[in-house]
Parts: sequence; C-alpha cells; structure tokens
Amino acid sequence: MKLLHKVIRFAVFAMILCTGPAALAKTILYVPQDNRPVDLAYTVSTAQDAGYTIITPPQKYLSGSNFKGSPEQLLQWVDAHAGEADAMVLSVDSLVYGGLVDSRKHNMDMATLVRRINEIEKIKNNHSHIPIYAFSTVMRSPWAGGQGVEPDYYLTYGNDIYELSALQSKMDEEGLNPQERTDWFNIVQRVPMEYLQDWYNRRRKNMMVNHILIQCAKKGIFTYFCLGHDDNSTHTQSALEAKYLETESKGVSNNVYGSFPGADQLGLLLITRASNDFNNYHPKITVIYPLGGGARTVPSYDGQEIGKTIKAHIEAVGGVITDKERPDLLLAVNTPLTTQTSESANFENFPIMLDSTKVFLGQIEKAIQAGIPVSIVDMAFSNGSDNTLVYGLYMDKIMYSLAAYNGWNTASNSVGYGVSQGILSKYMTADAHQRMLTTQYLDNWAYQANVRDYITRMQEKIKKNEEPQYFSTINAELQSRTKEQLQRYAKDYLGVDPRTIQVTLPWNRLFEVYVDVRAFPDIPLESRIREQMRQAENDRIKAQEDAAKAALSAAKQSSNSQNTVTAQAAVQQSAEADADEQQSDLQSQQIDQREELAQQQRIWSPSK
Repeated sequence: MKLLHKVIRFAVFAMILCTGPAALAKTILYVPQDNRPVDLAYTVSTAQDAGYTIITPPQKYLSGSNFKGSPEQLLQWVDAHAGEADAMVLSVDSLVYGGLVDSRKHNMDMATLVRRINEIEKIKNNHSHIPIYAFSTVMRSPWAGGQGVEPDYYLTYGNDIYELSALQSKMDEEGLNPQERTDWFNIVQRVPMEYLQDWYNRRRKNMMVNHILIQCAKKGIFTYFCLGHDDNSTHTQSALEAKYLETESKGVSNNVYGSFPGADQLGLLLITRASNDFNNYHPKITVIYPLGGGARTVPSYDGQEIGKTIKAHIEAVGGVITDKERPDLLLAVNTPLTTQTSESANFENFPIMLDSTKVFLGQIEKAIQAGIPVSIVDMAFSNGSDNTLVYGLYMDKIMYSLAAYNGWNTASNSVGYGVSQGILSKYMTADAHQRMLTTQYLDNWAYQANVRDYITRMQEKIKKNEEPQYFSTINAELQSRTKEQLQRYAKDYLGVDPRTIQVTLPWNRLFEVYVDVRAFPDIPLESRIREQMRQAENDRIKAQEDAAKAALSAAKQSSNSQNTVTAQAAVQQSAEADADEQQSDLQSQQIDQREELAQQQRIWSPSK
C-alpha cells in the first residue's frame, strides 16, 4: 500500500512538472473601463485562450455607447466575487466614475469620488490575500470632440479648448511670445466661461483622484498601479498634468507603479502582469526597429518617444529588455522613416517595398527560423496597419508564423497589446492562436487601414441617396457592408473560411469594429444576404409594375376611360421606378467595382 501511495504521489508530481502555466487554471476578476471590444471582448478572449478563467461584471453595469456605467453596483459586485479570484485587474475609472467616457463627462462631487476610492481599499482589506492590479487614466485633451464621448460643448469649442491647453502647457514650460499671449486671450474671450470652468473643474477632480491612487500604490493597496495618459499629445493639458503627477510618484518602484501613454491596452497589459506573477516569469524581450525614426519616433497621440513607452510597458509586465542574450520574445516595432506618424487612411499608405522594410522582414524571418517568438508592433501609421509591411508578411508567407501582430489605434495601444499577446501566445492552442492573429489582421489591417475609409464614403453616399440602403437603419446597413468586406478579406488574403467571420459595429460608429472569429463556419455569407436583399427589392418593384399592367388591362376591358387613364399613369410610374432601380443597381455595381479596383491599387491583388 505504501508503495502504491508513493507511485501515485510520483505520478501527480510528474504531471505537475509537465503541465504548462496555462493549465494552472487561475481565475482573474476583471473590470474593464467600458464594453468596447478592445477593453472587453478582445482582452477577455486573449486571456481565456491563454488558459485563464476570467470573471467580468454583468454588462449592464459597464459603460457603453449610449449609457453610463454603474460604479456603485460595480463596487458591490467586485466585493461579492473577489473571493472567487486569484487576482483582480480593476479599472478605477469604472469603479469611481462609471467608465472611461464617464470620467470626461460626469458632474459628481469630490466627496463621492473619494468615498468610492475608499471602497476599493475596503475591498482589499476584506480580501487581503488577493493581489489587485489597478489602472486609471489622465483625462485626455483631444483637438476635437466626437459625438457623445466628450461634453456636448466640445463639439463647438473643442478645438479652441485644445489650443488653450496647448498654450497653457507652453506657458508652464517656457513662456509665451506676444502673439501666443494674444491667442490665449482671444480664446478665453471666445469660449464661454462656464464651459472652461466645467472642463477644468473636472480635470482638477481627475488629478486629485489620481494623486490619491498613487498614494494607494505607495501604501501597498495595489500590487501594481498603472496610470495611462489617454490620447496624450505633446503640449496639452494632459501632458502637463501627467508631468505634475510624476512628481508624486518619486521613490515608488517601477515594479509597483507605471505611468505612460495609452488607455485601451491597460486591461490586457495588467492581466499579462498577473499571469507573469503567477508563474514567476520575467520575460526577456529584445526590441528591433527598421531604418528610420526607430526608438526616437514620437507617435501621434502619445507625446513621447516610442522607445520610452516600450520600456515602460515591458517593465509593467515584469519583463526586462535585453540585446545580449537569446530573448523570450522579439518585439519588432515598425516605425516610419521619419520620427512622426501619420494616419493609416492617408494616400501614402500603399505597398511600396523599401529596402528598409526588406531588411526588417529579413530580421523577423531569421528570428522565426531560430524559434524565437516574434510580436510585431506596427506603428508606422496611427489608427491602422502599414500596407507595405503586411504586404511583405503576405508575400513571405509568415503572417501566421508570428506570435502576435498589432497595428491599431495609437502606438501605445499597439505596444501594450503587442507585448501582452506576444507573451500570452505561448500558452495558446494552435487554433486559438490562429484566431487571435486573424482577428488582429481583419481589425487592424483590413478594417482600420483600408475598409473603414470605404465605409465612411458609403455612409455619405447613402445619406445623399446615391447608394441603396437595404436595412432599416444606416448603422445596420454599414455593418452589413463592413461584414461583407471583411469576409472577403478573410477568404482572399488570409485563406480563412469567411463563414467563420462575424462583424459588428458595437458602438454605432465607424471608429471601432468587433471581429468575432468563430471556431466553426456558422456565419452566413454577407455577400449572399445582400444579393438576396437586392433581388428582393428588384422583385418588389417588378411585382408593382406587373400589378399596374394588370390593372391597365382590366381598365381597358371595362371601357372606363377614367380608369384607363389612371391605370396608364400607374404603369408609367411603376416602369419609371423599375428603371430607376435598375439604374441605381447599375450605379451601385459600378461603385463597388471602382472600390474593388481602388482597394486593389491601395493594397494588392490576392494570390490565386
């Protein structure tokens, strides 16, 4: 019997030794900053595919496109479920304001905000053995306001407020020249004082909240606290506030606190940090760039050199940068030839294979052949991929040989996801890993860099009645067109069954898309659905014309001249409608053909 027990113990011990970290079945409680795909669906699926159980709040508590988050319910939910988790990753913006967008628009008093921070501290006291990885943001200073994501007055005065904050920042750093002082005075006169007071008062509260959170990090309430700088360009109020908050963190270890650009990547970044802490893993990461701006590049929306941002992200996950030994991950960062980035929708984003890109791709292929995982951060353009780089990956047939690929939104967003997915990919099954890469290619490259601009043009044409609308709402129509395009990209460029691709526009706007790559082909082809709707509309008009002709025939047989005249008018009207529909259908087909040609010229024709 003793021998049997020894054999069993040895077998169990051997099984534990052979089991990878992903099989540890750890549970992470995660509160995102809202329900956008990058914060919720993509983050959760990446962690789940790496083997973790993720607990998230009911979606009704989270901030959405047309409703506020519920901080009181979220706090209660976290306290009730914390005991089920091995770690907690918490958006303080959600727990204090309701969400990221809510933090920019709320009218809550400071006492309420402080009380909610105290509730987070109570949760830690109630569950002292569970580490908390928390993140918050410095409120952004955008140059203009999108519908619903800033105070209403920002649509009218957003650019003025942005310019005023830039002048404030310059005044603080080096002073203003006479012209700039005049500009400052004119803006103050132009923007209603109540709007400026509202904006600056909310920022003051945000500063005070973040000051308290840094103190919480110092006291050990958080295992790690990250302060993200949301859309943080140089010479803005956000940059000025981030600089002042840096003075509060002096003496705090980089292992406990980080402050750097970005917001939407922070949830996944801290889940990755929790994973590394579970496994006592400190990944060694080598960073490479192509010829050009490299580490000195200052991307749009980030406000600092990308090399500094990358270093901070690697430190945040508990990793180290190395160039002297074999790395656990090669982070290949695609930067432009200059030290500034432009938008991916711009004309210059078409595939033209430069020598610098060829060399860069050669370095990537060499690492892959050596068995080193490679994660690409494609930040040559903002808000989408570099068509030249993706063309190179496509032609070299290494799109699915990468550990991870990211080229979306801001550079810091891509860095955070690139580091995180690059690290977590080693725990994934081959199928899950392929779905993750497919999601990123369709979202970052197909949609953001190419299809979104086309859908934007179609939106304008539909509003002008130059393009047909088969769905009841314009958002549903645009969603259908987007799905049709991304299913085509999946089939033609990625070799993926288009029936595994589901696509939605979850925030009823074109800025973000949700690509859901299914394990099985259970999604109808959108091209067939649209063709059926087009045919149904043609059939409806043809039926009207046939009915009018039948009415005319009946009127002639009745010898009623008035009925005959009326029926003839109806036939004429139906014939004209049929002709108009046929003409509209022809124009739509011509537009689609031109767009197909334009996209082929912008990217490339798929291999047969």
